[in-house]
Amino acid sequence: MRIVHKRHRDAQRAFPAAKCALCGGELYRGDACWRLHGRLVCEDCVVPWLMDGLAPCRMRLKEAGR
Repeated sequence: MRIVHKRHRDAQRAFPAAKCALCGGELYRGDACWRLHGRLVCEDCVVPWLMDGLAPCRMRLKEAGR
């Protein structure tokens, strides 16, 4: 009998590399994420976070004066 070493780690056994600063979700190596103000934000949280930050710039087209 011989030992066969796996070339790729099992993704289901991987440990999270970080956590999302907003939702606390686990981030694994290779996941898409953003570093915003020194915090890591997952792909699911980045759009709502950005839209919330841009809320003061939001207006209706009639209010723009055109």
